[in-house]
Amino acid sequence: MAGCTSPTGGNANLAPLTSDFGQPAQTSKAPVNMSKVRNYKLFIAPIIGAPLEVVTPLSLRFDSIVKTQSITLAANMETDADYILKGYFSNLTENNQTTVLYVWDVMDKQGNRVHRLQGQEKVSGKNGWAAVPATVMSKIADDTMADYFRWVSANAQ
Repeated sequence: MAGCTSPTGGNANLAPLTSDFGQPAQTSKAPVNMSKVRNYKLFIAPIIGAPLEVVTPLSLRFDSIVKTQSITLAANMETDADYILKGYFSNLTENNQTTVLYVWDVMDKQGNRVHRLQGQEKVSGKNGWAAVPATVMSKIADDTMADYFRWVSANAQ
């Protein structure tokens, strides 16, 4: 993910996480200890700033990733979650291109931000959210979860 802060670390015996869980990730070579990641329940808060029809492919991809990787989603942010992902989206249009900007705050149980993931994706078209295809939102989901997994693997206690 462009502009993402991805720390290194984790279990050196594991292969690097892949961005689409088949192709090599392009953002970091840090190995991921998925056993460690699976120890933490994640709550994904409603996304702010993007319309439902744009967010739906991202949400569906998140569901697929957490099932494939055996990640437990917390049912309740206040009582069940070890970490909360809170996403903020916006877009800019310039020169027949739309740029999707996104920031994810990783928060602990107490609501304190403990990490930030961020990036952007450019697409052709000057129609704002209408120019953003489902494939781009799915890629953002892949990149976000890959970076979250790397962060948890390297930093969670």
